[in-house]
Amino acid sequence: MNKLISFVRLDFMTIKPYFTVKSMVIFAAIAFFLTVVSYNLSSVFVVGMMFGLMFTSYPFAVSEKTNMDALYIILSIGRKTVVLGRYVFALFLNICAVVFSFIFALAGLLTAQATNFGNRIGEVLWMVILFAALFAVIQVIQLPFFFKFGYTKARFLSIVPFIAIMAGYVTFTSMRNSGFSGSITENLTNTLGGGSMITLAILFLLLLIFTSYRLSLSFYRKREF
Repeated sequence: MNKLISFVRLDFMTIKPYFTVKSMVIFAAIAFFLTVVSYNLSSVFVVGMMFGLMFTSYPFAVSEKTNMDALYIILSIGRKTVVLGRYVFALFLNICAVVFSFIFALAGLLTAQATNFGNRIGEVLWMVILFAALFAVIQVIQLPFFFKFGYTKARFLSIVPFIAIMAGYVTFTSMRNSGFSGSITENLTNTLGGGSMITLAILFLLLLIFTSYRLSLSFYRKREF
């Protein structure tokens, strides 16, 4: 456990030079501006997700550049600890991205239309949940690529989740416009109930995370440093 905590701390120290006041000011300015101008909450969370995904890949980039993976072996840091540590690091990074996005979304709403602020609190909370889930899904798809191929090769493959999600969104939108997806969702909700749907979604996400972790561990164990 101590090695795991130390490794996660090391990853945060790795991204510290990039996690500057300047980058935070840029993120805050973009998020705040988009919320005030467009009054669209999704834009804030998309910006937060992009920044979070960018920082998620940095430890892999630094490790590859400085050959730190070989150093982990010398320091007797097991490969399982490395993989688990990166997933724990990604989790804490997700929490930070969600919190910052939430804060700037609220600030933007207050500035844009204070009189209607209370009516949109529920929308903000739902956006937080959806953003966190989407963020996690993209990360757990990307991480096995990084562990298998390294940062340089995997950075091109890491766009696969974005393409898949965009394709899924376009498909879902088309089906919704035709009324097909709406009827399916309504039937499932009526059959299973809202609580059961949420439970199944959580279980699916947990299964996806576990499968991603096992794949990453398998890939990383086969690599030579």
